[in-house]
Amino acid sequence: MKKATYRDREKVTDILCQAFIDVLIPNSINFVVKSSGNRYKRLKLLMEFQFDMAVRYGSVFLTDDDKGCILYFEKQGFGIKKLLLELKLLLFCIGIENILKILRRERLLKSFHPEEKFVHLWLMAVLPNEQGRGIGTKLLKESFKRYHGTCIYVETTTPENRTFYTQNGFEIFHETFELDYPLYFLKKINADQPI
Repeated sequence: MKKATYRDREKVTDILCQAFIDVLIPNSINFVVKSSGNRYKRLKLLMEFQFDMAVRYGSVFLTDDDKGCILYFEKQGFGIKKLLLELKLLLFCIGIENILKILRRERLLKSFHPEEKFVHLWLMAVLPNEQGRGIGTKLLKESFKRYHGTCIYVETTTPENRTFYTQNGFEIFHETFELDYPLYFLKKINADQPI
């Protein structure tokens, strides 16, 4: 595993786009990406936004062979750069007409954030033709070592992902169906050995 830098932006966004482009079930990504227009273009904008935010306010890790990535969000940041990134996302990915829906979603998510200090496992992906080979599990476990003693928090929408995270030490502490899809909130108090 290696820490990604801004030079890895295209590589990471490509992995993310490939992993999510054909996932059309109701989920967090499809809730945010405006449904009209070019789906790939809007999805790419979302993934670029998430990469930019994670590099700026957290960490992005790649597998050594560039087949998978994981994005962590560690702190809330403020500033002109963040505002510009959010404005671009709103105008070209979400759509102004969807802003109230997205703000409602964000308020719901924040209401279930853990009370203790935590890092947010924001997004994880493996290239579609490489999935099911243990790449994601290995990347997740290696990334845990970076956050020894820290609460790691994640939301997921699918039973398969929920099972994946519980098999890797996460516990479900809340679930809701308030949006157009199920949402599971999980956390792990990370006791893995640091690197």
